[in-house]
Formats: sequence, C-alpha cells, structure tokens
Amino acid sequence: MPTRGTDAWVERISNKEMPALCSTVRMLEQMAKDDTASLAHLGQSVLHDHGLTTRILRVANSVTYSRSGNQVNTMSRAAVLLGFNALKHICITATLVDSLLKNRDISQSVYDRLLRLMAQSFHAGMLSKMLLETHDEETREEAFIAALLHNLGESAFWSMGGPLAEELDDKLRLNPDAEEEVVRDMLGTSFNKMSIGLASSWNMGKLLITSLTDPDRRTPEVQAINLANRFSALMMNPHTTQAQLQQGLNELGKVMELDAAQVKQKVKRCNYDAVRLSTTYGARMLTPYLDKGANALLLPEQEPEPAAQPAESSEALQLRMLRELTFLTLEKADINLIIHTALEGIYRGIGMDRVLVLMLNREKNRLTPRFVTGQQGDLLKQRFTLDVSARNHLFSQLLSKQEPQWVTSLTDQKWSPLISPELRTAVYNKGFFIAPIIVEQQSIGLFYADRADSKRPLSRDDFFSFTHFVQQTNLCLAAVIKQKE
Repeated sequence: MPTRGTDAWVERISNKEMPALCSTVRMLEQMAKDDTASLAHLGQSVLHDHGLTTRILRVANSVTYSRSGNQVNTMSRAAVLLGFNALKHICITATLVDSLLKNRDISQSVYDRLLRLMAQSFHAGMLSKMLLETHDEETREEAFIAALLHNLGESAFWSMGGPLAEELDDKLRLNPDAEEEVVRDMLGTSFNKMSIGLASSWNMGKLLITSLTDPDRRTPEVQAINLANRFSALMMNPHTTQAQLQQGLNELGKVMELDAAQVKQKVKRCNYDAVRLSTTYGARMLTPYLDKGANALLLPEQEPEPAAQPAESSEALQLRMLRELTFLTLEKADINLIIHTALEGIYRGIGMDRVLVLMLNREKNRLTPRFVTGQQGDLLKQRFTLDVSARNHLFSQLLSKQEPQWVTSLTDQKWSPLISPELRTAVYNKGFFIAPIIVEQQSIGLFYADRADSKRPLSRDDFFSFTHFVQQTNLCLAAVIKQKE
C-alpha cells in the first residue's frame, strides 16, 4: 500500500529511511532537558560511531568552530571547548549528511535535485547566521540548524530514491510552477507538513517548529531563517530570473541596511563559508551547486572573487587553508580530501581562475583530471586528459624531475619544444603554474593553475604560495600514509 499523508510519511522516514538521524536527534534533545547530563556524557554517547566521531572532530577543528587554534583530538575535549549546543548541532548536521547521502541507488536527476537542495540548506544556514551577526553565538547556532533543517521533509523524500521519487521528479520538471499541487496529489501531504511532522516528532526545538509553522512571526530569528531560506532557494533555482534575484537582494539589503554591492559581497562570503563547511562535513559534492548558484546567477557581472579580495584577506585565507591541511593530517583524513582542500586553497586563497589536479594512470603514460575548478569544467576535463608517454613532453619531464615550474610563456624557447599540440590547446598561453604530487618519492600526479579567465598576471608571490600549498600537500600525504602503515 502506497504511503500517503503526513503521519504515514513521518513514520516511514523515522523508522525506515532515516532511523540514525531520528535516534540521534531524540537522544540529544533528551540530554538537553536533563540537568544531570554532562558534556562528557554527550561526547561518550557518540563514540561508538567511529565515522561520526571523526567527522565531529574535523568540524570542531575547522575555522568555523575552532576558537583557540589548539588541536582537538578527543570528544571530551570537543565537548568542553565547544559547549553543549554547538556540539549538539555538529552531531545533528553530521548525521543528517550521512543519512541523506547513504542511498547510492538514486537516479541522476533525483540525485541532482537532492544535492541542490542540500547545498541550498547549507547556504541558508550560513546566511541566517550572517543576518543575526549582532546576536549571541547560541542564537546564531540555533538559527543555523533551523535553516539547515528547514527542508528536512523534502530532503528525506528525495534521498529515498526509487520509482515514486523518479515519477515526482519527472512531473515537477514538466510543471515546476505547480509544485505544491503535484506533491500533494502524489504524496497526500506537502513537503512543509512533512518537515513540521518530523520536527515535532523528533523534538527538534521550538525555533525550527516556529519557523515552519509561523514563518511570518516578527522575531529576528524567525525572520532571518525565513529570509535566508527564500533567498537561498532563489539562488539555487536554475529557473530564477535576474529580476527575481535582484528583488531578493533588495530585500536582504533592506533588512541589513546595506547597499547592493555590500549585500553581494556578504552573500558571496556566505557561499564560500557554505562550501568550506559542507566540505568539512564530507559533502564536497555540494561545491559545484554552491559555486554555480553564486557565480552563474548572483554575480555574473563582477570580476572573480580573488580580484576583489584585499591582500590581507587573501593571506589570512591561505593561512587558514594551510592550517586545515595540518588538521586533516592529524585526523588521518582521506587522501582525496587532503588534495581537494589544497586545491580549494590554491583556487580561493591565491586567487587562480582554473586549478586542476591531474592523476597518473597505473601505466604512468596518461594524466586524467581528478578535481577541477573553473568555468567549463567538462571541457577542461576533456582537454587535460593528456598522453605523457613522450620524454620531450613538458608534463612528463616535470613528473620525472619532481620540481615545481612557472611556465611564463609558450613561446619561450625554454618551453616551446616541450609543448605538444595537444597540450597547447589545454594550457593558458600566457603562463601557468605546475607542480608534482609526490608520494613515497614517486610522482603520482600534478597540480596545475592559471588565470586564463580573468587574464590577471601571475607574480612571484603567487608562485611561492602555490609551491607552498603543493609542498604542504606532499608532506601531509606522506604523513597520512605513514600513519596507516
């Protein structure tokens, strides 16, 4: 018998689809009401889940939560430094990400819809905190989690996958303007009612429930959550027009008492913070959706972000990303996460337009892009899939010599003989940085970076920073591999 109605969907999601999240939230909320429950007890209650513990410690050591700069290696230490509410929210968010992404049997279209919705939720969470920047930290944290969970019912439904989700996805793509009617007809309820039912059943706190049941209530917290969710939904919706987006920006500007340019920079910063935070939670697959929402819809007329950043901010960002690499090493993080973090540091911290991580195949005669940032990602992947079997190939020589290089121009007689026609179509003809990824004294791939889109010149400081990131990455990889032996 098909599931229909709010109560039926709440029961199914709680008991069959997302039992881990349900039990975690209920356990945390019960502890919040228990005056005798200690912070140490909270830390001990999640230690049985090794994956969750690792992710919580990673988040606790991230720039979002780390306040002292000291490494947090134990749950009890995290509980003391962060406090109950912050640790509770980290637990909920980490479990939410795991629960939503656990199902691998989802069609690509439904999976895209789920990731876009999750990206929207992370962005709304950071935006709500920004809108409440004059409030105390506890209030901002409560608003963040309420905004993050605002679309819980819909996220839970899409994460299930299956024929029903695919059928609803097809109908919504054909008729996006009639979403509420289509959803109610198929599910016997609305996504909002499902979220209210889950929030009430799981005892998820008054602020979330109020923001869902009474979004027009004139309290700063509810207004911030409501506005953040509405704007983030606009930004992530591929059908949003420039006029609609501008209206949303004007509404933000009115609340924040800022002009359009200042609002855009604030929202841009929220987008970056959402990328960092979601990646820390192990959801780096949300990055393309966040970047597409911000870059393609929000700021098409502006220069790339690094050009607008003051030098001090860029340097501070590089230091934070380098520190993050160190934290990942201490946590014995996944190698791919270490490399991706370095890529983010080069892209955002140094201010490069295109950054690629190219990995060697087993035969060591071909390079394939593993991670790509920049416009036209699919085209970059195609062009940077390179044959490096020839000895007189620039990239093969660099892999052999294991030294970073700053190629200043393709016409320079030092480089010209080493540039194959295939490589010439891929790289930027006015210069680029390239450096090997080294594991156990063997080159396994390359970092490549240029400014082909903005045409901004490269500098010695840029090359030094690029080299520093790659060297730090190689040290981190060596340390992690040694720890696993």
